Amino acid sequence: MLLPVVNPLAQELSPRVMFERHGCKALITNAYLIRRRAGSTGVADIHDFLEFPGVIATDSGAYQILRYGEVEVSPSEIVEYQQSIQTDIGVILDVPTGSRASKTRAIETVNETIRRADEARKVITRRDIAWVGPIQGGQYPDLVAYSAREMSKRQFDIYALGSPTEVMEQYLFADMVDMILAAKMNLPSSAPFHLFGAGHPFMLALAVALGCDLFDSAAYILYARRSRYLTQVGTLHIGQMKYFPCRCDACAKTTPDEVRSSPIAERTLFLAEHNLSACFQEIDTIKEAIVEGRLWELVEARCRSHPSLLEALRKTRKHRYYMTRSAPSTKRKGILFFDSTSLQRPEHVTQFERLVKDYVPPKAARIALLMPAALQRPRDKSKSSLANLTNVDRGMHLCLYRTPYGLVPSELEDTFPFSQTQSSEEPDPETLTEMAETVRAYLVKNRTYRALVLIRSDKEWQRRFARMCSHICRKVGVRFSSLRDRQISARRTEILTKRYEHKAVKTRRT
Repeated sequence: MLLPVVNPLAQELSPRVMFERHGCKALITNAYLIRRRAGSTGVADIHDFLEFPGVIATDSGAYQILRYGEVEVSPSEIVEYQQSIQTDIGVILDVPTGSRASKTRAIETVNETIRRADEARKVITRRDIAWVGPIQGGQYPDLVAYSAREMSKRQFDIYALGSPTEVMEQYLFADMVDMILAAKMNLPSSAPFHLFGAGHPFMLALAVALGCDLFDSAAYILYARRSRYLTQVGTLHIGQMKYFPCRCDACAKTTPDEVRSSPIAERTLFLAEHNLSACFQEIDTIKEAIVEGRLWELVEARCRSHPSLLEALRKTRKHRYYMTRSAPSTKRKGILFFDSTSLQRPEHVTQFERLVKDYVPPKAARIALLMPAALQRPRDKSKSSLANLTNVDRGMHLCLYRTPYGLVPSELEDTFPFSQTQSSEEPDPETLTEMAETVRAYLVKNRTYRALVLIRSDKEWQRRFARMCSHICRKVGVRFSSLRDRQISARRTEILTKRYEHKAVKTRRT
């Protein structure tokens, strides 16, 4: 869920309009600013004050500490104030690390935030309020991990990663990946995870894939004030637009020329409504992608909208084994593999790990016959000319390869995700290297194989794959032979099988 930030002192787009016209069910505002303006007893119910019947979260003033250095309220006072105004989600007063802090300063912010968490818990009496435990540490993943472990001991209802705003403003999304996962790996998986200050549509899908559940942002209004128009793939300037790529209620009724010629207040309101609609639309798009089992495809599409996002997506490879820990074994739908960027997706990492660690080949298998999956026709294998020769009783074990899978035992070819993957036939160089690595890991783990026979066509990528496999076999001490597909015949394969059987027996006797 995205919680739009509402400034209690300036509202071009009112909370009531958000609720009634845009279906906004939750927002976040600043309890510190309300207290400073209205006094400690000036607001009895935050819902009446904002005229908003939905869920209201209140921040404690930490953003003001980040911007201005201090606030005129104590951690205990702001907690008690949030309880008095009937907030639904309250945030303790933490000390943001920011993106420019030294390691020494970052340690101070982490320790002070933990101390304030202990102080806040002593005055928390309202258990009907969901309390947020902020995590600090900035761009130091070890400190973020430590902060997460300590905050999890305090048993908050929601945990939130603080200080990412400046990181995202500078498009340091690769650093954001490390920050999010350092926190997630040290928090209880059952608790919602909030990413403070994240609200541009084009990065939300990646954040969700990393494990974020809640977001808050003032981007919809901040960009509107600068005549910026948000889309799912970036930001446009209203002064340079000729067409609206969106058909929301606001955009469908006008044109960029008409918006440019309108008064500043009207233009800002129009852009704010569109930007808010674009943000909510992306949240719904992400939710539907999860339902359809297509989240990773959406993440890849969004991350290709900016080089920094693509760099961040590739950074997830560093954390791939954590990200696959809770991934489902199967899906209702197959997966789409585009290029080497898809190698990070959990399904691919999981199948590689299970193949290498869990799969046990037939005991009699001595020769791996590795052939392109496209040649394994017809589907009725009993009619295949190779069927009688790949019987494991003869020592020949049939395995298949196709993009992006370097080796699939024929017994597993109909299991997820091997037969449920759609990809281009020719892999890119990095994917081809990964396919060869699968062959290497498989042969190293299963030392019963004496030889690998690879069948290939004249396609260049299969020739390169054959050369890679030949080099691997030399390294691991397995005999290698390569055949072109048009050379295959039952007689030739039978002779080849007997030749390797003879050499294997001779080797054992020696």
